Amino acid sequence: MRLAIPIIIGNVGQTLITFSDNIMVGRLGANSLGAAGFAGSLFYVFLLFGVGLLAPTAALFAQAHIRDEHEEGGELLRHTVFAATLISLGIMLVLWLAKPLMAHMGQTTEVVNLSIGFASYLIASLLPSLLYQAYKQFSDGIGKTTIGMYVMIAAILINILGNYIFIYGHWGAPALGLNGSGLATLISRCFMALAMIIYIHRHPKFKKYFSHRWRKLLQNIKLKKIFYLGIPNGLTYVFEVGAFSFSSVMMGWLGAVQLAAHQIALNLASISFLVTVGIGAAGTIRVGSEIGLQCFEKARYAGRVALALGALYMLASAGFIFSAREFLASIYTKDLRVISFAAAYLTVAAAFQFFDGIQAVVVGTLRGLQDTQWPSILAFIAYWIVGLPIGYYMAFHLGLEGRGIWWGLFIGLMLIAIFLTLRFENLIQTFLRKNIK
Repeated sequence: MRLAIPIIIGNVGQTLITFSDNIMVGRLGANSLGAAGFAGSLFYVFLLFGVGLLAPTAALFAQAHIRDEHEEGGELLRHTVFAATLISLGIMLVLWLAKPLMAHMGQTTEVVNLSIGFASYLIASLLPSLLYQAYKQFSDGIGKTTIGMYVMIAAILINILGNYIFIYGHWGAPALGLNGSGLATLISRCFMALAMIIYIHRHPKFKKYFSHRWRKLLQNIKLKKIFYLGIPNGLTYVFEVGAFSFSSVMMGWLGAVQLAAHQIALNLASISFLVTVGIGAAGTIRVGSEIGLQCFEKARYAGRVALALGALYMLASAGFIFSAREFLASIYTKDLRVISFAAAYLTVAAAFQFFDGIQAVVVGTLRGLQDTQWPSILAFIAYWIVGLPIGYYMAFHLGLEGRGIWWGLFIGLMLIAIFLTLRFENLIQTFLRKNIK
């Protein structure tokens, strides 16, 4: 928990930026809120691919740290920063060229027109977002998890202030509406990247990691390891978040009101989800450290403790979301139709909290075992082969509409939670058998 709590605060802080955006944008109307959800859901698929690609490096940093291999840790950071820059520029180019496709995804004309400008600011924020993540994986991996937390807290305040200034046109600034929210997000993410870079490179306690200049040639073997572990993990994020993003596209086929309600429910569910992602990230560090010392029994124990913490938290979260669903929805909007739909979707969200928490934690513990390929395959099956098709059928053929989409997500989360838990137990048993031999 000492490792997890700062990561949780940082993760929830990332969602609180979106939360504050939605509250302030929601006052512009359902179209603006729906556009923010539509553009944001598409963008975050690609952002989280980059975040997922970098996430396994935390276990590598933890192993270098536990062995006192400081120079190795610094070299790994150098290669991680290069990987973050490379993947950012590639994704930014793809997203910029793909913006015209937003008009062909079944959304209303008003939503599309508002989305395109907002998406431009989100695309520009990708590079600073991933640079921040590269340095955060380093600081988290060596056990300094509070650094990213403090930077995120400051970024939330900057984002809220930016929204106040640029959405509504205060302090002499132009009233940019939804685009003002995008500009505030870009500014806050640039701050996050710069703060992490300056702190880690300037603070004396990190000097031992930077004994050599960063002008040496990059080593292919290190880059290959980052991408070998990172790409499947990034795809795991894409398959899950992409499923939720595609659910937003399907919800848009039902109308702007349902889409706005869906966005509210997703935002609230993601806050509790990111708590368990933080527990899973701590599990990555603890399991990775024990694997680095060849202590496989302790690695299994650390993984099980993380899993128990995630499950208990999500049970409490489920009860809170269900009992306060209408009140939570009313925080975002006063539109009674949006509140009614959001409350219905939050009922299903409360039902799948337990499974969502388990799968989020086990993905992290499997990263500690450097197992990222199978979680990616299993996530694709659970969400895209099973969950989404069932949700589509229930929504548009059984007449359940938005609730059907959410029940499809429930089925996908239940399956991936079961698959990944069995994978962790089987893999750790394999490590133990090999150690005995």
